[in-house]
Amino acid sequence: MIMLGIHIFIIGLFMVTSSTAKIGYFWHITDIHYDYHYSAKGDVRKNCWKTEKESLGTSRPNGRFGDYSCDSPWALVESAARAMKAKHGDNIEFVLWTGDGLSRNAIGRSSENQVEALKNLTNLLRNTFSSQFVFPVLGHDDPGSSPGERLTFGDLADYWKQWLPTEAIQTFKTGGYYTIERKKHKLRIIALNTNLYTSAYGPEDPQAQWAWLEGVLAKSHRNKETVYFVGHMGPGADERQPEAVPLFNERFARRYLRLVRKYSQIIVGQFFGHLHSDTFRLIYNEQGEPVSWMLMAPAVTPRQSTSGAINNPGLRLYKFDTDTGQVLDYTQYYLDLKIANQRDQADWQPEYNFSSYYEMNYLTAQSLHHLAQSFRHDPHSIMFNRYYRANSVGLDEGHCDTGCVHTHYCAITQIDYAQFTRCQEAAAAALASSGPRFTVATMASVLISAAPFIT
Repeated sequence: MIMLGIHIFIIGLFMVTSSTAKIGYFWHITDIHYDYHYSAKGDVRKNCWKTEKESLGTSRPNGRFGDYSCDSPWALVESAARAMKAKHGDNIEFVLWTGDGLSRNAIGRSSENQVEALKNLTNLLRNTFSSQFVFPVLGHDDPGSSPGERLTFGDLADYWKQWLPTEAIQTFKTGGYYTIERKKHKLRIIALNTNLYTSAYGPEDPQAQWAWLEGVLAKSHRNKETVYFVGHMGPGADERQPEAVPLFNERFARRYLRLVRKYSQIIVGQFFGHLHSDTFRLIYNEQGEPVSWMLMAPAVTPRQSTSGAINNPGLRLYKFDTDTGQVLDYTQYYLDLKIANQRDQADWQPEYNFSSYYEMNYLTAQSLHHLAQSFRHDPHSIMFNRYYRANSVGLDEGHCDTGCVHTHYCAITQIDYAQFTRCQEAAAAALASSGPRFTVATMASVLISAAPFIT
């Protein structure tokens, strides 16, 4: 009863605050994966590249704005920037650009082409948002994303210096990370280079990012600032490819979780991309209480994953309290790629608004926890069906059976990969023992037993 009272108080305080909040907006764009070799006359079996010789066999035509088998053409990238400007361009506070600007097919191609492509993306966002700051972070497919590459952190810092102050430039040159203090609003944006945490080997503190991060958080806590974490990839499993080993190394993931729990009172937002899907993650304290959230925005590129899952292109507009940094709502925009190619016109539309879509008046760790628990108690609920459709950005990927539902639930609530694996194994064992007698009630029981630390 005491904890319930505290939760009600927090929710009530949030609703009172949000009703008098000074409202601001910011865009989140991620995983553009611009492929400068894309051709509308290209072969979809060969990355939509135009080949010297006409391919034998049947190769269906691809579209001007892209194909689900290929990365983004310039026409799609330009249309995304125009949509951001047209939908909400002048009165935004900033733009988050969370990495993987270039195509995965660009890896191993000429450095000159990669540099030119990255400059084109930078210039496009600079010209689109000439009066606002764009805060970029490095994705794992970006040139210069890790030490030892021909294109260095220093080179990238020079490309993005119009957006980054002197102190941010210095740390970016060190390790591809930086922080921006928005003094007027007491909101600090911490841009992480999550590529440093992909390897199971090497130093305990790559490029000294951990020491720097802990120092920044300690200072923010003393100064009573609120904090956003911004990065390309977050820790945890991919709900659409659960068998894949996470790029975010386990030892670093656990350290990240400990740090978020320690400073959860000031961390009011965590924003990532990488997965290409629309999903979220929850972090719980040692008592099983939800204390922080991560929101994973879907990609601009429609390219399918190795699991075969695909998505429409997406963009996200956040609404927030500029005094506290508290995220109040967001609108997810999307492009129906099939229709865009048929009509030869990119018509970006709202896919959903968070508060109305999920029937919530607030966006907190507690509210997202309740949403996740609705998946657990009724895996075939309206809310899960809405989430599952949004997960692929407006595409109907077919039925999600009980095992599929459980995978999504485990990925959302178990960020530690070992716990995620145990969650999956517990479900598999219960499903096997239930046999044909499996029911919704059994599913709920499985999910509860598989997540013993979640209230």
